[in-house]
Amino acid sequence: MEPNWKQRLSYAIYAIALVWSLSLYKNQVSTNPLSAAQQHWQAIATANPDLLIYGYSDHAVLKRSYNVPDVNETYQGFSIYSAWQDFFRQYDIKDFQVLEQQRRDRTVKAQIQITAKSDQGLMVVWSMSYQADFDQTGKIIKEVWQTNPELGV
Repeated sequence: MEPNWKQRLSYAIYAIALVWSLSLYKNQVSTNPLSAAQQHWQAIATANPDLLIYGYSDHAVLKRSYNVPDVNETYQGFSIYSAWQDFFRQYDIKDFQVLEQQRRDRTVKAQIQITAKSDQGLMVVWSMSYQADFDQTGKIIKEVWQTNPELGV
């Protein structure tokens, strides 16, 4: 027996409602990129590379640009963990401030200032721009830190 037009209409309404509710559910469970970035920054501020590495996708790219010719660093995948370990061995973060932050779609941009004591005993301040692209699960796909040269305090 063929469904009549009323039954077909009700099936269509149920299908649309199901798609709409699944879409709403997906939006609620996917991680907010700004929240993920804030957790990431907290892991940096507390010098925790073990917590920090969980914020990256398996094939993530980390770029650091120091605004000095030929002094740029690019890391991918597991080498990101080693890069942060080296950074934390070289610098003891004293203050980490997010001066501005904004999110657009799955991208977060920020202005960040970090004050740290180097392993040579010098206090340094970095003023930098930050940008990260996140996947649907809240993992970083690409992260760029662009700094001014170190400024002694």
